[in-house]
Amino acid sequence: MTEQTPPAPGQPGADKLADDEKLRSRRGFCRSLLAGAALLNSGLLPCSVAIARELNLQREPDLLRALIKMRGSLDTGLVIGWLRAKRFAVSEGRVMPLSGVLAATFNKFRQVSDEQFSVTTIEITHYTDFESGALLESLVMPFSGQEVEVPTHRFGPATARFAVDLEEKNDFYPAEGTTEGEFAPAGTVLMSKSIAPGYVRKGELFIRHEEHGRVYPAASELPTMFYKESTIWSAPLGVVLDEDTRNVAARVSYSAMTSWRPWMEMGERPGHTASNGFGGKAASLADLPEDFLRYTRQRAPDVLDDPEALLDAAEE
Repeated sequence: MTEQTPPAPGQPGADKLADDEKLRSRRGFCRSLLAGAALLNSGLLPCSVAIARELNLQREPDLLRALIKMRGSLDTGLVIGWLRAKRFAVSEGRVMPLSGVLAATFNKFRQVSDEQFSVTTIEITHYTDFESGALLESLVMPFSGQEVEVPTHRFGPATARFAVDLEEKNDFYPAEGTTEGEFAPAGTVLMSKSIAPGYVRKGELFIRHEEHGRVYPAASELPTMFYKESTIWSAPLGVVLDEDTRNVAARVSYSAMTSWRPWMEMGERPGHTASNGFGGKAASLADLPEDFLRYTRQRAPDVLDDPEALLDAAEE
Protein backbone atom coordinates (compact mmCIF):
# COMPACT_ATOMS: atom_id res chain seq x y z
CA MET A 1 0.00 0.00 0.00
CA THR A 2 1.59 3.28 -1.10
CA GLU A 3 1.78 6.24 1.24
CA GLN A 4 -0.17 9.25 0.05
CA THR A 5 1.10 12.80 0.57
CA PRO A 6 -1.57 15.18 1.97
CA PRO A 7 -2.58 17.88 -0.53
CA ALA A 8 -0.89 21.20 0.01
CA PRO A 9 -3.03 24.23 1.00
CA GLY A 10 -4.94 25.51 -2.01
CA GLN A 11 -4.82 22.18 -3.87
CA PRO A 12 -7.98 20.07 -4.46
CA GLY A 13 -9.00 18.22 -1.29
CA ALA A 14 -7.05 20.45 1.09
CA ASP A 15 -10.17 22.19 2.48
CA LYS A 16 -11.90 18.88 3.17
CA LEU A 17 -8.82 17.55 4.99
CA ALA A 18 -8.69 20.66 7.22
CA ASP A 19 -12.38 20.26 8.05
CA ASP A 20 -11.80 16.61 8.98
CA GLU A 21 -8.93 17.60 11.28
CA LYS A 22 -11.12 20.22 13.01
CA LEU A 23 -13.92 17.66 13.50
CA ARG A 24 -11.51 15.13 15.03
CA SER A 25 -10.10 17.82 17.31
CA ARG A 26 -13.58 18.83 18.52
CA ARG A 27 -14.52 15.20 19.13
CA GLY A 28 -11.34 14.66 21.15
CA PHE A 29 -12.03 17.75 23.23
CA CYS A 30 -15.60 16.62 23.95
CA ARG A 31 -14.37 13.17 24.96
CA SER A 32 -11.91 14.81 27.38
CA LEU A 33 -14.69 16.85 28.97
CA LEU A 34 -16.91 13.81 29.35
CA ALA A 35 -14.08 11.80 30.89
CA GLY A 36 -13.34 14.61 33.35
CA ALA A 37 -17.00 14.87 34.33
CA ALA A 38 -17.17 11.12 34.90
CA LEU A 39 -14.12 11.24 37.19
CA LEU A 40 -15.54 14.21 39.08
CA ASN A 41 -18.90 12.53 39.64
CA SER A 42 -17.17 9.35 40.77
CA GLY A 43 -15.35 11.28 43.48
CA LEU A 44 -11.96 10.04 42.14
CA LEU A 45 -10.73 13.38 40.81
CA PRO A 46 -8.65 15.36 43.35
CA CYS A 47 -10.33 18.58 44.47
CA SER A 48 -7.45 20.79 43.31
CA VAL A 49 -7.77 19.34 39.80
CA ALA A 50 -11.58 19.35 39.74
CA ILE A 51 -11.79 23.07 40.43
CA ALA A 52 -9.00 24.20 38.13
CA ARG A 53 -11.54 25.61 35.65
CA GLU A 54 -12.54 28.47 37.99
CA LEU A 55 -11.83 28.63 41.71
CA ASN A 56 -8.65 27.12 43.08
CA LEU A 57 -9.26 26.14 46.69
CA GLN A 58 -5.52 26.17 47.30
CA ARG A 59 -5.70 29.97 46.88
CA GLU A 60 -6.95 31.60 50.08
CA PRO A 61 -9.11 34.29 48.39
CA ASP A 62 -10.89 31.60 46.32
CA LEU A 63 -11.38 29.36 49.36
CA LEU A 64 -12.88 32.27 51.28
CA ARG A 65 -15.23 33.16 48.40
CA ALA A 66 -16.39 29.55 48.17
CA LEU A 67 -17.28 29.46 51.88
CA ILE A 68 -19.05 32.83 51.74
CA LYS A 69 -21.15 31.61 48.80
CA MET A 70 -22.14 28.56 50.85
CA ARG A 71 -22.56 30.15 54.29
CA GLY A 72 -23.69 33.58 53.14
CA SER A 73 -23.65 35.57 49.92
CA LEU A 74 -21.24 37.57 47.78
CA ASP A 75 -24.04 40.16 47.54
CA THR A 76 -25.26 42.34 50.40
CA GLY A 77 -28.85 41.09 50.63
CA LEU A 78 -30.46 39.27 53.55
CA VAL A 79 -29.20 35.71 54.15
CA ILE A 80 -31.08 33.37 56.50
CA GLY A 81 -29.67 30.19 58.01
CA TRP A 82 -31.21 27.64 60.38
CA LEU A 83 -30.02 24.85 62.68
CA ARG A 84 -31.58 21.95 64.58
CA ALA A 85 -29.41 20.12 67.14
CA LYS A 86 -29.26 18.08 70.33
CA ARG A 87 -27.35 19.39 73.36
CA PHE A 88 -25.80 17.24 76.08
CA ALA A 89 -24.37 18.02 79.51
CA VAL A 90 -20.91 16.52 80.12
CA SER A 91 -19.23 16.25 83.52
CA GLU A 92 -16.28 14.09 84.54
CA GLY A 93 -16.93 11.56 81.80
CA ARG A 94 -20.69 11.39 82.30
CA VAL A 95 -22.97 12.47 79.45
CA MET A 96 -26.62 13.39 79.99
CA PRO A 97 -29.28 14.73 77.58
CA LEU A 98 -29.91 18.43 78.16
CA SER A 99 -32.15 19.95 75.47
CA GLY A 100 -32.88 20.43 71.84
CA VAL A 101 -31.52 23.50 70.05
CA LEU A 102 -33.50 25.33 67.38
CA ALA A 103 -31.82 28.40 65.93
CA ALA A 104 -31.72 30.79 63.01
CA THR A 105 -29.44 33.61 61.96
CA PHE A 106 -30.27 36.68 59.87
CA ASN A 107 -27.22 38.08 58.11
CA LYS A 108 -25.86 40.65 55.69
CA PHE A 109 -22.39 39.99 54.29
CA ARG A 110 -19.98 42.57 52.86
CA GLN A 111 -16.60 42.07 51.21
CA VAL A 112 -13.85 44.03 52.97
CA SER A 113 -10.94 42.79 50.84
CA ASP A 114 -9.80 39.70 48.94
CA GLU A 115 -8.82 38.22 52.32
CA GLN A 116 -11.79 39.21 54.47
CA PHE A 117 -15.59 39.53 54.64
CA SER A 118 -17.68 41.07 57.40
CA VAL A 119 -21.18 40.02 58.46
CA THR A 120 -23.82 41.80 60.50
CA THR A 121 -25.97 39.19 62.21
CA ILE A 122 -28.90 38.57 64.51
CA GLU A 123 -29.19 35.14 66.11
CA ILE A 124 -32.24 33.65 67.80
CA THR A 125 -31.81 30.32 69.61
CA HIS A 126 -34.62 28.42 71.34
CA TYR A 127 -34.05 25.55 73.77
CA THR A 128 -36.55 22.75 73.50
CA ASP A 129 -37.45 19.51 75.25
CA PHE A 130 -34.90 16.85 74.28
CA GLU A 131 -37.56 14.40 73.14
CA SER A 132 -40.75 16.31 72.25
CA GLY A 133 -39.26 19.51 70.84
CA ALA A 134 -41.62 21.67 72.95
CA LEU A 135 -40.29 25.11 73.90
CA LEU A 136 -38.73 24.98 77.37
CA GLU A 137 -39.76 27.42 80.08
CA SER A 138 -37.67 25.70 82.77
CA LEU A 139 -35.29 22.77 83.04
CA VAL A 140 -33.85 20.55 85.78
CA MET A 141 -30.10 20.65 85.17
CA PRO A 142 -28.26 17.32 85.07
CA PHE A 143 -25.69 16.74 87.83
CA SER A 144 -27.02 19.60 90.01
CA GLY A 145 -30.72 18.68 90.14
CA GLN A 146 -31.53 22.40 90.26
CA GLU A 147 -34.49 23.74 88.30
CA VAL A 148 -33.59 26.85 86.27
CA GLU A 149 -35.45 29.18 83.95
CA VAL A 150 -34.53 28.73 80.29
CA PRO A 151 -34.19 31.94 78.26
CA THR A 152 -34.30 32.34 74.51
CA HIS A 153 -30.88 33.42 73.29
CA ARG A 154 -31.15 36.64 71.32
CA PHE A 155 -27.83 37.98 70.09
CA GLY A 156 -27.14 41.02 67.94
CA PRO A 157 -27.23 42.88 65.72
CA ALA A 158 -23.47 42.41 65.92
CA THR A 159 -20.65 42.39 63.40
CA ALA A 160 -18.15 39.57 62.88
CA ARG A 161 -15.46 38.80 60.34
CA PHE A 162 -14.54 35.84 58.14
CA ALA A 163 -11.11 34.96 56.77
CA VAL A 164 -9.15 31.81 56.03
CA ASP A 165 -7.13 32.41 59.22
CA LEU A 166 -8.30 35.02 61.69
CA GLU A 167 -7.38 36.04 65.22
CA GLU A 168 -9.33 38.85 66.84
CA LYS A 169 -9.87 40.46 70.22
CA ASN A 170 -13.01 42.37 71.15
CA ASP A 171 -14.74 43.76 74.20
CA PHE A 172 -18.21 42.33 74.86
CA TYR A 173 -20.99 44.09 76.76
CA PRO A 174 -24.43 42.44 76.97
CA ALA A 175 -26.94 44.72 75.25
CA GLU A 176 -29.73 46.14 77.36
CA GLY A 177 -33.13 44.59 76.79
CA THR A 178 -31.62 41.29 75.57
CA THR A 179 -30.76 37.95 77.16
CA GLU A 180 -27.08 38.19 76.14
CA GLY A 181 -25.97 38.44 79.78
CA GLU A 182 -27.52 35.03 80.48
CA PHE A 183 -25.05 33.49 78.04
CA ALA A 184 -21.82 35.40 78.63
CA PRO A 185 -20.77 38.16 81.04
CA ALA A 186 -19.15 41.46 80.04
CA GLY A 187 -15.49 40.96 79.28
CA THR A 188 -12.83 40.48 76.64
CA VAL A 189 -13.40 37.93 73.89
CA LEU A 190 -10.51 36.25 72.06
CA MET A 191 -11.66 34.49 68.89
CA SER A 192 -9.85 32.38 66.29
CA LYS A 193 -11.42 31.23 63.04
CA SER A 194 -10.16 29.10 60.16
CA ILE A 195 -11.34 27.60 56.88
CA ALA A 196 -10.03 24.22 55.74
CA PRO A 197 -9.60 23.41 52.02
CA GLY A 198 -12.52 21.38 50.73
CA TYR A 199 -12.85 17.95 49.22
CA VAL A 200 -15.18 16.59 46.57
CA ARG A 201 -17.35 13.50 46.82
CA LYS A 202 -19.60 12.56 43.89
CA GLY A 203 -19.81 16.14 42.70
CA GLU A 204 -20.47 17.58 46.18
CA LEU A 205 -18.04 20.11 47.67
CA PHE A 206 -17.40 20.10 51.45
CA ILE A 207 -15.65 22.96 53.32
CA ARG A 208 -14.91 23.05 57.06
CA HIS A 209 -15.12 26.22 59.18
CA GLU A 210 -13.75 26.29 62.73
CA GLU A 211 -14.39 28.84 65.50
CA HIS A 212 -12.85 28.90 68.98
CA GLY A 213 -13.63 31.70 71.41
CA ARG A 214 -12.74 32.40 75.03
CA VAL A 215 -14.37 35.02 77.25
CA TYR A 216 -12.35 36.67 80.03
CA PRO A 217 -14.97 38.30 82.29
CA ALA A 218 -14.43 41.86 83.47
CA ALA A 219 -15.47 40.68 86.96
CA SER A 220 -12.35 38.80 88.04
CA GLU A 221 -14.23 36.43 90.37
CA LEU A 222 -16.06 34.85 87.41
CA PRO A 223 -14.45 31.93 85.57
CA THR A 224 -13.37 32.21 81.95
CA MET A 225 -15.69 30.68 79.37
CA PHE A 226 -15.09 28.99 76.03
CA TYR A 227 -16.98 28.15 72.87
CA LYS A 228 -15.77 25.73 70.17
CA GLU A 229 -17.76 25.26 66.97
CA SER A 230 -17.10 23.14 63.89
CA THR A 231 -19.30 23.38 60.82
CA ILE A 232 -19.00 21.52 57.52
CA TRP A 233 -20.79 23.22 54.62
CA SER A 234 -21.72 21.26 51.51
CA ALA A 235 -23.20 22.09 48.10
CA PRO A 236 -22.90 20.89 44.49
CA LEU A 237 -19.42 21.75 43.24
CA GLY A 238 -20.62 23.04 39.87
CA VAL A 239 -22.97 25.53 41.51
CA VAL A 240 -20.25 26.87 43.82
CA LEU A 241 -17.85 27.23 40.88
CA ASP A 242 -20.35 29.08 38.68
CA GLU A 243 -19.02 32.63 38.52
CA ASP A 244 -22.55 33.98 38.09
CA THR A 245 -23.72 32.32 41.33
CA ARG A 246 -23.51 34.64 44.33
CA ASN A 247 -25.54 32.71 46.93
CA VAL A 248 -25.60 28.90 47.09
CA ALA A 249 -28.33 26.82 48.74
CA ALA A 250 -25.94 24.91 51.01
CA ARG A 251 -26.36 22.45 53.87
CA VAL A 252 -24.41 22.36 57.14
CA SER A 253 -23.35 19.76 59.70
CA TYR A 254 -22.72 21.24 63.13
CA SER A 255 -20.92 20.29 66.34
CA ALA A 256 -19.98 22.47 69.31
CA MET A 257 -18.75 22.51 72.90
CA THR A 258 -19.31 25.35 75.35
CA SER A 259 -18.84 26.19 79.00
CA TRP A 260 -21.80 26.16 81.34
CA ARG A 261 -23.85 29.28 80.60
CA PRO A 262 -24.75 31.65 83.49
CA TRP A 263 -28.46 30.75 83.21
CA MET A 264 -27.62 27.10 83.95
CA GLU A 265 -26.45 28.03 87.49
CA MET A 266 -23.85 25.26 87.59
CA GLY A 267 -21.38 27.26 89.69
CA GLU A 268 -17.96 25.63 89.91
CA ARG A 269 -19.24 22.17 89.01
CA PRO A 270 -16.81 20.72 86.41
CA GLY A 271 -18.16 20.18 82.91
CA HIS A 272 -19.49 21.71 79.75
CA THR A 273 -22.11 21.12 77.06
CA ALA A 274 -21.70 19.37 73.70
CA SER A 275 -24.01 19.68 70.70
CA ASN A 276 -24.43 18.19 67.25
CA GLY A 277 -26.94 18.83 64.52
CA PHE A 278 -27.67 19.91 60.99
CA GLY A 279 -29.19 22.80 59.07
CA GLY A 280 -28.97 24.91 55.98
CA LYS A 281 -30.01 28.14 54.34
CA ALA A 282 -33.58 29.36 53.95
CA ALA A 283 -34.65 31.21 50.81
CA SER A 284 -37.13 33.28 52.86
CA LEU A 285 -38.73 33.50 56.29
CA ALA A 286 -41.42 31.11 55.12
CA ASP A 287 -38.76 28.44 54.49
CA LEU A 288 -37.65 28.39 58.14
CA PRO A 289 -38.81 25.44 60.30
CA GLU A 290 -42.41 25.92 61.38
CA ASP A 291 -41.64 25.42 65.08
CA PHE A 292 -38.88 28.04 64.96
CA LEU A 293 -41.33 30.56 63.48
CA ARG A 294 -43.93 29.70 66.09
CA TYR A 295 -41.54 30.03 69.04
CA THR A 296 -40.02 33.25 67.68
CA ARG A 297 -43.44 34.84 67.34
CA GLN A 298 -43.79 34.20 71.07
CA ARG A 299 -40.33 35.34 72.20
CA ALA A 300 -38.96 37.79 69.57
CA PRO A 301 -41.71 38.77 67.12
CA ASP A 302 -39.98 41.98 65.97
CA VAL A 303 -37.19 39.94 64.37
CA LEU A 304 -39.69 38.26 62.06
CA ASP A 305 -41.41 41.55 61.23
CA ASP A 306 -38.43 42.94 59.32
CA PRO A 307 -35.01 41.42 60.07
CA GLU A 308 -33.34 43.28 57.20
CA ALA A 309 -34.41 46.64 58.64
CA LEU A 310 -32.88 45.70 62.00
CA LEU A 311 -29.61 44.80 60.30
CA ASP A 312 -29.59 47.94 58.17
CA ALA A 313 -30.14 50.11 61.23
CA ALA A 314 -27.18 48.50 62.95
CA GLU A 315 -24.94 49.19 59.94
CA GLU A 316 -25.77 52.91 59.79
